[in-house]
Amino acid sequence: MAGTWRRSIATGKGRIDGVGLSERCWHRRGSALPGVLLAILVLSLLGAGLLSLSLVERQGAANEVKITQATYLAEAGINLALARLRHNPGWRDGLGETYLPPAKGRIISVSVVSQAASYRLRSVGEIDGVQRAIEVDLARPFFSYALASAGDMTVKNPLTINGDLFATGSIYLQKGASGNVAAGVDLTIQNNTTVQGSVVTGRYLYNYGTIRGDATVGQFTDKYGNDPNYYGRVDGQIIKGLGFSFPAWPGDLVAPYTGGYPLPAGEYTLARLQDFVDNAPAGDNGIKILYCNGDLIISNWDHGKGQGGGNDTDFYTGKAIIAAAGDITLSKDIRATASSDAWAFVAGNDIILDGGVTVDVVLVSEGYFYKQGAPSTINGSLVTGGIEEIDEDDGHGNGDNQGEDHGNFNNEGRGKGGKKGSGHGHIKGQLEVFYDNNRVQVLSPALAAAGWQVLSWRGASLY
Repeated sequence: MAGTWRRSIATGKGRIDGVGLSERCWHRRGSALPGVLLAILVLSLLGAGLLSLSLVERQGAANEVKITQATYLAEAGINLALARLRHNPGWRDGLGETYLPPAKGRIISVSVVSQAASYRLRSVGEIDGVQRAIEVDLARPFFSYALASAGDMTVKNPLTINGDLFATGSIYLQKGASGNVAAGVDLTIQNNTTVQGSVVTGRYLYNYGTIRGDATVGQFTDKYGNDPNYYGRVDGQIIKGLGFSFPAWPGDLVAPYTGGYPLPAGEYTLARLQDFVDNAPAGDNGIKILYCNGDLIISNWDHGKGQGGGNDTDFYTGKAIIAAAGDITLSKDIRATASSDAWAFVAGNDIILDGGVTVDVVLVSEGYFYKQGAPSTINGSLVTGGIEEIDEDDGHGNGDNQGEDHGNFNNEGRGKGGKKGSGHGHIKGQLEVFYDNNRVQVLSPALAAAGWQVLSWRGASLY
């Protein structure tokens, strides 16, 4: 039976019958336990939350480090691809799984895709499951085209190009193209004209013919508001309104070679020039560099001996880049003995090619290119500051090489008066340019007309 409450008259205090003082104190102390337990629970939850947050931040910091490392690995893959391309512009194999000790992680893959005016490199790096990808658009070196020209370009008879074509200005095609065509400004393709590859134009495309590949166009319409392909046909994709950069035309192309083996200015037979090449020291990749501080002419006439070439050869051997501060005139056949032989001529001014000759070389001129006379052929690549006039007239009545006085050498009259005539570059008579990748590949490590300009560098999706 529960105790009853009674009040003491003497003390005024009450008590519960059957319950002592000690028992009442015990009940008061136990009433604080739930509060203590609740406080412990709250503090435990807060501690767990703080610990979890700390672990998340630590994991996030670790992931940031891995993201940075994976990005560096992807960049390393791009640089490895650049090194391969500098050595061989025709390289397209890409890279598989690659490790770079002592660095952790790996390069998963690097791909190389050739486009009309660039290479697209894509590299993926990984470390501890974290992956990052980088894409780079790399301008093709100018010598990777059969013909590359600064300014505008009209392609018509008597010029035939077997390979890709590039111009920093506008291109007007009056005859078909066997490869890709890239124009920094506008591209016009005439009726019944076919481009076998893809095209890229920085601004407008006027296609009245057929494009077998893709068409990448800077503007959505032509300047008349019509679709770029309103009149013609594109078998591939049409990508319109895509803003992208075109490579800048290189500056001083001769400067990298001024320290080469000295070659006196003047007129040489091929045999005499071969002697200079043979005596020159070999540089990287066995390529010999020669430099002429003036004008250079290669013909069947040996001005140094005051006589004709006699037993002069039409064939050369070895790998060499022959640069001249002034004009370079090629007045005879210059043929490679074997596929491993390759020469390039780099002119600080103009290159003049006589009619009726075949040259297995890479030709580079800061100035203009001139050709006239009988049909001629270039097996290699032609990079020039410009060709403004193309005419089926063979030019015999306008200063051809016939009737020259070899015994009275005057390069000013011979080159600039007799061969060049007026205007900024011309082709008179048939000229065929055949791109020779093997010859370009042999010389590419030392050719400076490349640029290898990075047009864009960006992070990319992994998918």
